[in-house]
Amino acid sequence: MAQNLLQCHMCLWIVKEVLVDRIVQRKQLPLFSPRRILLASGVLVGIAVYYLLTGHLGSPVLDKESLRIGEVKRGPFSVQVVGNGQIAAKDPDWIVARVEGQVVKAPVKAGQKVTKGDVLLELSNDTIAATYAKSQSDLQAAQADLNLLIANLDARRVELKAAVIHARLDHKQIKTRYDALTRLKTTSVIPIPELEYLNTQVGVEQAEGKLEVAQLELNSFHKIAQAQTSAAEFRFNAQQQEAERIKKQFDDLTIRATRNGIVQNINFNPGEGVNTSTPIAQIVDPESVYITLNVPAIQATQLAVQQKVELQINRKQFQGYVHRVDPNIKGSTVEVDVYLNEERPEDAKIGMYVTGTIYIQSIAETLYVEIPSMMAEKDSMSVYLLNKEGNLATLKTIKSGALSSHYLQIVDGLDTGDKIVLSEIPDSESQTFRLN
Repeated sequence: MAQNLLQCHMCLWIVKEVLVDRIVQRKQLPLFSPRRILLASGVLVGIAVYYLLTGHLGSPVLDKESLRIGEVKRGPFSVQVVGNGQIAAKDPDWIVARVEGQVVKAPVKAGQKVTKGDVLLELSNDTIAATYAKSQSDLQAAQADLNLLIANLDARRVELKAAVIHARLDHKQIKTRYDALTRLKTTSVIPIPELEYLNTQVGVEQAEGKLEVAQLELNSFHKIAQAQTSAAEFRFNAQQQEAERIKKQFDDLTIRATRNGIVQNINFNPGEGVNTSTPIAQIVDPESVYITLNVPAIQATQLAVQQKVELQINRKQFQGYVHRVDPNIKGSTVEVDVYLNEERPEDAKIGMYVTGTIYIQSIAETLYVEIPSMMAEKDSMSVYLLNKEGNLATLKTIKSGALSSHYLQIVDGLDTGDKIVLSEIPDSESQTFRLN
């Protein structure tokens, strides 16, 4: 400061001498006298020495109006993240085509309410229709063959059971006669012809053999009939499963709503072709919604579940909280799911634009400034600090803190009221520059 005052006094003395000389010798000295030239040179040299001593004569000059200037302030500081997004539906049902076909009817449009089972789209496919008709015919034929086999086996079973019954009766009859003859032979005084007795005995043995054979045939038939029935039923069940599979394909030509709700993203016209796995529609519950926000990825590490969120929906404020933070960054943003604290707003519709502010941290009092173009969060950084007159900017290293949506916390290097250049200075390697 003393040096600057000395230079100013020297300049004033030189100017004074020039003026006095001009008054006293206006008439005596010519315009370009040696003394005048000497004094004028002294003035120029004095001015040059002043700027050289202050060190700013060679500094670049910038237009102050073209720069963005920020003033350091002190007060409460909230770390906030602002994002834009839209209202989305929780747990939507996506409906896709399971078969290919051609649109015959499209009775539902986007935005309509539907109930479970309502027809959304009808398709036609001649190949599937023909296959379905043949499968139903083959199934009926297989059912008829199975019924015929069961009927024949039942008839044969009846015959064999009748044979066993007859054999049992014949055996009982001859056995009764034989038992009577045996008693008479041992107790009666009347002689029993030996030949008759022996023939009866042989008859009993023959009847026992016939009964045993008839019973064996019936038992063997049970096993054969069971095997034949099982094989026939297996063939029929396979045919039935195939018919059901083809019927499901046929039924899939009629695409129906899987739940109650609002239909979205459906846009088909009759005659249009549809391939397998083509998305047909989305059915959502209009009462069950949440918010998806896209926020700057640079602040993604500060996001956490349950953080408070203030939402602006249709010019009204609502409160919510962070439910999920997508771990994957898409471009320069990260997706955040926000749930509302209250029920769905009446005028909020799925797909409506939403602005949200996520509150990450609150500091009672600190220094802060608008975010500079060249910014480093929680690190050392260099900024151009303006002097009190506002005509000189000098590069200074400061320490930054937390980053908000609009402001940067200042930890060290600046004080309240300091002004810094927020704009980016292109191609500037100078420690100082002058403002005009």
